[in-house]
Amino acid sequence: MREGFVDFAKFTFELIGKTSENNNNLKFAAVNSQIALELFLKFYYVKTGKVQEILKRKHGLPINEFNDFSQILNHFYATRTWSYGQKNELAKLLDVRNAIVHKGQSSKWDADLAVIIVRTMFFINATAWVLLRESILVNNYNPHEIGRNPIWRAGAEDFAEDFCDKVYPCLSCGAYALTSAEVMVLDSSNSEEDFICLCCLSSLNGSHVRILPCYHCCDEAYYLDSLNEQPNQQYVGKCVECKADDFVRKCASCDDFYHPSSKSEVLLNSKYYCCQDCAE
Repeated sequence: MREGFVDFAKFTFELIGKTSENNNNLKFAAVNSQIALELFLKFYYVKTGKVQEILKRKHGLPINEFNDFSQILNHFYATRTWSYGQKNELAKLLDVRNAIVHKGQSSKWDADLAVIIVRTMFFINATAWVLLRESILVNNYNPHEIGRNPIWRAGAEDFAEDFCDKVYPCLSCGAYALTSAEVMVLDSSNSEEDFICLCCLSSLNGSHVRILPCYHCCDEAYYLDSLNEQPNQQYVGKCVECKADDFVRKCASCDDFYHPSSKSEVLLNSKYYCCQDCAE
């Protein structure tokens, strides 16, 4: 069953990468994402030993047949206090699938549906990781080309805004979809201290990458490599937003990074401190 939902999820991913307002891929992506979601929820109940909770019953006893998808979805949300997706948007996929498959209706371009499809992929991946320690996405050390697809980007930014505590602009693709791997990983190669981009599916090593408030524009978008120290406790950095790229300094006491122009900086015994308290 795992192979089934993973295959449909991967096919959906491929379809989204080729989807635009000018082709028919959206309806195929919608159908495949609904199938991937249904198979994933069934896999979740089987893997966690709760499959009898979603089986049909005869004379009060479970039989070897699953409930309808809408019942399984309702049960999942009834037994959880929080989720990486909205039930109504996941249910919409079933309505779209039924309209296409059972009623022969051809789905027209729907920007909201496109975002829901992308969010469903993240719902599956995040839920699989948090509850089962599995992932359907893959860590790309170079930005994945799907990050250039406006549909995927819109869905990634939308999901990040709703379900991630902190979101940063990605150093590679610029999308506001970079977040801590504490929320979701791309695969098991990520540690929870890493940063991952939901748009271009790349990651940054959180053991040495730092993201600071920019001293110029004040956005939390100033990146630096904490392992690349220069003379006088300085580090090279750059703001993704305003492109400011002056050196920042690391305090000799508290190890915080700060801009050298700070009025509170103290030079004592050839060492730099962010404030008088640290210098004392």
